[in-house]
Amino acid sequence: HGDALEDEVGQVSLGEMASQSMACWVWCPVESSKAAQFRHPAEVPLEDAAAAKAAFMESLRGPRVARISPATMLQAKGASALIAEKGATREVPKYMVLPWYEGLLLLEALEARQGQPGFIPATWLDGELREVLEKERAKFHNGRLNGTLYCEKRLLTVAVTGSRFVDGDREWQFRREKMRPGDAAALVEGENAAGFFRVKAVMDYLPPWDAFQHEKCGFYQDFYQVQWSYPFSEVDYTAVENGSDTGATWEPDECLPTDLDSLRVLAKKTWIKKRRELEAKMEAVKKQATPPPQPSPLPGSAGPPSASPPPNLVIKRERSMDEGSTPRPPAKMAKTKRDGGQLDRDLLSSKVGHDFQPDGVEEKLGKIRNGWPKQAQDYPQGFAVASPPGFCWANCDCMDDMRPQRSWEMRKGWLDDPSRATAANAAISKFSEQTHFVFRRGSVSKRCYFETDQRKHLDLTCARAALDLAQHTERALNAVLQRIPAAALAPDGDPVRVPARAFLTDEADYDPLRFGAALSDGGALPDWLLVDADLGRLVAVRPPAEADLPLQLRVELMHSEGRVASAVCTIIAENPSATQPWLAATASIVQRFDPRKCPLERGVRAALVERFSEVYDFGKNAAHPRSLGAWLEVMSRILKLLRSASGAYLEFGPKGR
Repeated sequence: HGDALEDEVGQVSLGEMASQSMACWVWCPVESSKAAQFRHPAEVPLEDAAAAKAAFMESLRGPRVARISPATMLQAKGASALIAEKGATREVPKYMVLPWYEGLLLLEALEARQGQPGFIPATWLDGELREVLEKERAKFHNGRLNGTLYCEKRLLTVAVTGSRFVDGDREWQFRREKMRPGDAAALVEGENAAGFFRVKAVMDYLPPWDAFQHEKCGFYQDFYQVQWSYPFSEVDYTAVENGSDTGATWEPDECLPTDLDSLRVLAKKTWIKKRRELEAKMEAVKKQATPPPQPSPLPGSAGPPSASPPPNLVIKRERSMDEGSTPRPPAKMAKTKRDGGQLDRDLLSSKVGHDFQPDGVEEKLGKIRNGWPKQAQDYPQGFAVASPPGFCWANCDCMDDMRPQRSWEMRKGWLDDPSRATAANAAISKFSEQTHFVFRRGSVSKRCYFETDQRKHLDLTCARAALDLAQHTERALNAVLQRIPAAALAPDGDPVRVPARAFLTDEADYDPLRFGAALSDGGALPDWLLVDADLGRLVAVRPPAEADLPLQLRVELMHSEGRVASAVCTIIAENPSATQPWLAATASIVQRFDPRKCPLERGVRAALVERFSEVYDFGKNAAHPRSLGAWLEVMSRILKLLRSASGAYLEFGPKGR
C-alpha cells in the first residue's frame, strides 16, 4: 500500500518512539471523571471475584472499560513515558501507550462492527475519532488500513499478552518480544496436571484489535482458538463465556505457555495467509465492478495521447538496483495477447494466461530436424554429447518424426547383456504358462501384453458395500447442496467447496482442473456471489438481499478436454429454527455405515470411523455441530476413500506406521 503504510508500520516500536516526538494513543477509562479508575484492557481479573463477575457476567470488559485518546509521546525513560494530550503533559506507564497505526486499526475494527451482534459496543467512538480515522485512511491509495501487513511486520514474533507473563526468569508486561517459533511438529504431547490441560491444536487467531470487542474475548490481547485433547474435546463449550465449538475455546495469550510459541506463530501465519487471499479476491471483485478508465488527451491535443511524451514533459527515471537496495516493482502482467486477442488459459491456474505464437519457430530454433550439434565444437563450453550413443553424422535424420523408425534404431547394442536377456525371456515364458489366471496376447498381432482371466472373480462383498455407501453419500451431498444457507458462504468462514467427486463418473474420477459457474438458466452470477475457478469454493462477498434468494446455479467441472460434469446448487435464506440439513444427512449416512448393512474390509472401516468421528459422536449417537464447509471437507474425504475401496483392494497397516 505504498511508502506511507510502510512508514506507519515502521514507526510502531515504542523504543523507537522514545527517540523523537511522535503521534500515539493512550489508554484511558471510559468515564472521563477524575474519580474513574483505570484498568488496562488487557488485564484479566483473575484474583478479584467482584471484578471477574462484572467482566464475564455483565460484559464489563473491552470497549466498555477502556478507550483510546490521541496523544504525542515526548520522551520515554525506563517504564515511563512523557506524553502531551490536549495541550497538557503528563507521565504515564509505558504500557498505557498504544502505537499510532495500531490504534487506527482498533478504531477501524470498532467502526466496522458497531451495532453488530456478537460484539461489545463502543459508545465512546464519537465524531472526532471518526474524523481522525478518515483523515488517516485518506493517506492510502485504496482508502483503508492494512492489519494483515501490520501483523506480519510487527506482531508475528511479538505476543500481545496480559499484565504479568512469566517466561523462565523474566517477567513481561502486556508485550512479550522475540517469541521462539521453533518447529510445531517437534512438540511433545503434554499432560493434564497442575492447572494445565493438554492442547490438541491451535486452530485460529484473532489480533488484539479484533479480540478487544469480540464477546467471546473482550481483552486487548492476542487470542487463539484452542482445540483441547480428550476428554475435553468432547465437551460442548458454545454456551460458556469464551466457548467456540465442541472441544474448543478462545484463550488469551497469557493462558498459553511459552512452549506453544511455535503454534502461536503458525496460527498468525495462517491468519495472514487467509486474509491475503480474501483481500485479493475482494480486490478482484472491485476491479470487475469498476469500468476501466478512459485515456484522456494531452493538453492542446484533439486526439488520443501519443506513444511518446512531449519534449517538455519531465519523466521520472526508475532507479536501478545498483542505485539502492529497494527492489524494482514486479513486471506488469499483460491481460491480452500482443495482437489484442484473449490469452490462452492455463490448464492448472485460472489466474494465468499465455501468449504463445509459434510463427517462425523453425527458423528461430535452427531447423529442429537437422540443426542440433553434431560435433564437439558445436556444444557450449562445459557440455558434451551423451556417449554412448555418441554424435550423429552429418546427414542424420533421426529427429525427423515424420518417418517410421528403422530396425537398427530400435536396438541399444551397448546395453545388451546375454545373461540378463535370457533370464527375462525365461521369466516371461514361465509367467505365460500360468493359464489358470492369465493369457498371453500378441502372438499374431505382435502387440504383446498379458490379460487376466475374466471368468474368475474375487470376493466382491466388501467392494460392493463400499460402492453402495459411496452412492448413498453422493446422494446426501447432492441433497445438502440444494439447501446451502447464504450465511455459510461468508468470506471469513470455513470454505464451502463443491465436492466434485460426487458428480464425476468412474472414468473421470479425478479432481477437476477448473470450475465454471452460471445461473441455472445460463445467466451471469450476481455481483455478491463468487465461484473460485481453481478450488470450486462458493463465496458471498456481501450478504444477499432477501429478494435474491433462493438462487440456483450450475457449477461446471472441467478437465483438460473440457466440461465433464456439472453440479446444481441452491442458495437459500437460513431458517434459524430448522435443523441444518447436513447434520440430518450425517445421521442417515452413519446408519448405512452399520456393520450389518455395510460389511467393509476391517482396515477400511477403521479409517472411515476415524473420519466419521470428525462429524459424528458414536458415543452419543449424534452429529457434531460442524459448519457446512467443515462438513463438506470431511465428507469429500470419506467419499474418496469409499470410491477407492470399491474399485481396488485396499489394506491398511497398523496405525502409526
